[in-house]
Amino acid sequence: MAANDLKGIYYIKNTEEGEFSDITTLVNGVRVLKIDGFMAKGAPKNVYTASWEYEDDEDFAIVMQDSEDEKRIIRECVDIELTFIVRQKYANGTIDVRTQHKTFVDYLTNTDVWIKSGYHNDATAHCVCLQEYKPTTEKYKRGTNSYVMGTITLHCIEKIS
Repeated sequence: MAANDLKGIYYIKNTEEGEFSDITTLVNGVRVLKIDGFMAKGAPKNVYTASWEYEDDEDFAIVMQDSEDEKRIIRECVDIELTFIVRQKYANGTIDVRTQHKTFVDYLTNTDVWIKSGYHNDATAHCVCLQEYKPTTEKYKRGTNSYVMGTITLHCIEKIS
């Protein structure tokens, strides 16, 4: 699937009460190339094991029970990587790719955001950017072929639902 065919797949908002917007129309000229991490599961946080020198088996403990007194594993939150491109050919009208790139990156990195994926039954992730960001490719002074590509790593602060 070409990058410009990803309309209606990924949505985003930056307030809990806000409405989701299609990422491809939020900032003119932006296209999502891929998002990785929606199917990831974090490492268990409440499972402890111990192995012994002369034993084949390990001892273990799950240190949380739910309301029915069943063992319940709690997992660490995962990261989602959003790879995108800002390019004149994906824009409606003339754009400055540097300005549009900055606008999109600021939207994703200046506050927490919610991302929804149409590929994963509208799974929603509440995320915040905790890592440094820099573009992976910058090509300017090429007229309509100018573009900026990047990958932003967002840390989920809630379980993906």
